[in-house]
Amino acid sequence: MELLLKYEGHYPPTAWERLGAVRLGNKLWRFDGVEHQGLAALLAELEQVTDSKTLAETLAVPLGALGDGRASSSVDLLDAAMPFGTLLTRQRFPWALEQLDRRVEIHFQPIIEIGGQGQIYAHEALCRLSPPGGEVLSGSDAFSLAARLGRQDDLDLAAQYKALSLKAERIPAGMPMFLNVMPSTLLYEDWLPQLLNWMRELGVDRRDLVIEVVESERIDAAQLAERCDALRAQGLRIALDDMGAGFNGLATLAMVRAEFIKIDRSLVHEAQGSRVRSVLLEAIVSMAERLGATVIAEGLERPEDLAFCQGLGIRYAQGFLFAMPEPMPRLGRLSLPETDDAWRTQPQDRFRLTDVVDPGITFELNTPIEAVREQFRQIPHLPWAVVVDDANPVAIVQRGRAMTSSTRSLAAACQPLRRTLPHNTTLAGLARSLYVDRGDSEPWTVIGPDGHYLGIIEPMTLVAHILTRQEYGANLHPLSQLPTGPALRQAIEARLGERRGALGLVYIDLDHFKAFNDRYGFIRGDAMIRTLAEILRHVFIGRPDRLLGHIGGDDFILILDGEEPNLLEQLQRVTAQFHALASHLYDAADLDRGYFATEDDAHHPIASISVACVNGSTGALRDSVAAAERAAYLKKLGKAEWGSVVVVEGSPPTVHSHASIRGLDDWEENALATLQHLLGMPRSRDPHAMDAAFKAYPFFEMLFELDAHGVQRYPNWINPNMYGRIRAGGAGASRAQQPYYKAVCDTGRPFVSSIYLSTASEDFCLTIAVPITDEAGVLSGVLVGDLNLSSMAGLLDRRAE
Repeated sequence: MELLLKYEGHYPPTAWERLGAVRLGNKLWRFDGVEHQGLAALLAELEQVTDSKTLAETLAVPLGALGDGRASSSVDLLDAAMPFGTLLTRQRFPWALEQLDRRVEIHFQPIIEIGGQGQIYAHEALCRLSPPGGEVLSGSDAFSLAARLGRQDDLDLAAQYKALSLKAERIPAGMPMFLNVMPSTLLYEDWLPQLLNWMRELGVDRRDLVIEVVESERIDAAQLAERCDALRAQGLRIALDDMGAGFNGLATLAMVRAEFIKIDRSLVHEAQGSRVRSVLLEAIVSMAERLGATVIAEGLERPEDLAFCQGLGIRYAQGFLFAMPEPMPRLGRLSLPETDDAWRTQPQDRFRLTDVVDPGITFELNTPIEAVREQFRQIPHLPWAVVVDDANPVAIVQRGRAMTSSTRSLAAACQPLRRTLPHNTTLAGLARSLYVDRGDSEPWTVIGPDGHYLGIIEPMTLVAHILTRQEYGANLHPLSQLPTGPALRQAIEARLGERRGALGLVYIDLDHFKAFNDRYGFIRGDAMIRTLAEILRHVFIGRPDRLLGHIGGDDFILILDGEEPNLLEQLQRVTAQFHALASHLYDAADLDRGYFATEDDAHHPIASISVACVNGSTGALRDSVAAAERAAYLKKLGKAEWGSVVVVEGSPPTVHSHASIRGLDDWEENALATLQHLLGMPRSRDPHAMDAAFKAYPFFEMLFELDAHGVQRYPNWINPNMYGRIRAGGAGASRAQQPYYKAVCDTGRPFVSSIYLSTASEDFCLTIAVPITDEAGVLSGVLVGDLNLSSMAGLLDRRAE
């Protein structure tokens, strides 16, 4: 027997010579002497020594399969060709080529009514595959094996028939069964008649069957909705599986109009205390209620998860907390575990003092006075700086006293700190501090749990935040934490009345957001909204004559009490910052093209926004409705342009296209250079070893180091103002499969990730990494840093200035 390979790689491994490889053509190879070691052994060795990605595209032909050991014609040769992975799987699992219905098992997992007394509402039928003499394969492993053999459809149909048979035997009439169906199976024209015929033969009532659309592949939402309508017309109900984790996005949810929505375990597990996952869950539950769908939470494993879901008003759930999948379905009622009300969802004050801290400028106590003066000369608008002694704030130095020629030392120019604030000071505590200490506007110093300096904050900034919280209370958008809803509309009306229609209103709108959401999913969509919100917050919040609000899913408003001579410049800076940061939410191919395409082949620009400035120059504004109408007209003019634009009210309106700002595109290089600089600092197992780095570069929320094999050397170094939000530990964990390690290891160059939802801080983050090399230039490790969206926006803002 011989083995032919059509290898798509340019450079075959040198080990192939040892395995008897002979080149027959540019991409065609023959391996002789297969009888000597056996085909299965040869395929296993080839798998070990060959690049897996290239091997996946390689075709294989065992010539012995043609009967005489040789191909009698090119047609025979082509007919016998198959993907390498398929041939390997056939050799390893020959039993999987037999009748699959003899190997299929069905296990049932109950769906529990958690809003009541634990009554079993339904069962989900889960596929298992039983190999001869081996352990039973889970559903995901079974379908993965079938996919490699091209038998997914066979396994899907076999599992469906077995499940329907057992439903008739073991689950009483009136109790629904959720039947998993792959989307590709669902689209077959002959599948529905066959399903209905099986149900008639087995005596399964249509009201007792829910078709659960499995998250196995991407499919056109409109096409899926059409097929689901046909199912519904036959009296069957629909469930969308794994909502929030796979291909089932908001467009699918809206078009399919499923009776049940199953929320993926990744969103539910340990969701309590998670700001981002709580928001996502609340959004899904709210949308499901509006669409008339019933929510089922999957993967519950802890009493805390149960209490959290109950607090959200979710009625049904399933998971190991209640019962493992079993061949015999349970009936009746299951006792619900005891839960603690402390884990239930409760309104939280999301204010954190560290969110509004400015790192400021610091000097060590022993800094020469001339070096201090030089720093003041380089920053002409700097009025003061904080003096620290071994990271502990001890004094403040005013510009005037430092620049006085008679001052001989920094210590002689120092004045005592007026007030220091712990990093975890509550909003109520801040209000009391402001009342007690009615001094001037000199800044207050913020310290971490160890007493080390974190930054400074202006009292008036605190006043603005406290007033905003008191005025809007719970009317804050869950994603942006900006005023929204009725309170925001009332504020607009009140200010319009006070200014007699002469108020300045700026409407900021994400362009093509629905297309982006459909293309990339709602988690990246939420990240894009958060990105714009954080940039707007850093540019505009901090003055009492401005109010920034969130008026819709992807729309923001800025209310200006007075004239802003630099408003256009500030808005241009917002568009430039947004483009620089939001580009990390797109795939590389879309960035290279400069646009992304949707399924209708429409092209949409990368990270663009439309801004409408309503200034009352064409007539006083009567109310917020009139202002919104005028803004809609201006935005329509802007959306006719490609990319980001600012449209200013006037006769006629003026349209300003996006202007590039120098330095913003270099923020990645600046962040990477900072991380590279940290390689010169001593690093150890001490969790506070990098506290000085966080003080100097507060935009990092966490740092950690890997060895040359991708194993974490030391515990995570955590920014002190992130204590309690990021888990400690990590030493000894393998990160070899993480993109930041693989990219640095493969290329030897720094790495910048896309924006993602962090499981550590539960926030939208970006990861950067730089290589660590020894004296010979050989990779010895990787230093990794995480930045959250707020930090990135602040970093951009400082770079722009």
